[in-house]
Amino acid sequence: MTKRIGAWVIFLVCLLALSFSATPYSRAANEVLVGARLALLAILSVLTVREWWKKEKEPNSTAGGHRSEGLLQRWRRWYQDEPKRDPRS
Repeated sequence: MTKRIGAWVIFLVCLLALSFSATPYSRAANEVLVGARLALLAILSVLTVREWWKKEKEPNSTAGGHRSEGLLQRWRRWYQDEPKRDPRS
C-alpha cells in the first residue's frame, strides 16, 4: 500500500508543477489532462448507468441470500486486493 501512496505523491507533484506553468509543456499537459478527465468522466458515467440499468432489469430475488455485488464494491475489492466473495454468503 505504501508503494501506491508514494507513486501517487510523485504523480501529484508532477501535476502540480505542470499546473503552475513551471515547465514549457504546461499548455500541452493541460490539454491532455482535460481530455483524460473528460474521458474518465464519460467512462464512469457509462459504467454507472450500466450498473443502474442492470439493477433495474434484474428481479428482486433476495431468496436464498443471493445478492449481486455492485460496481463500487467490486472496485473496492480490487483496490484492497481482497479475495472474491462467495455469492451465496
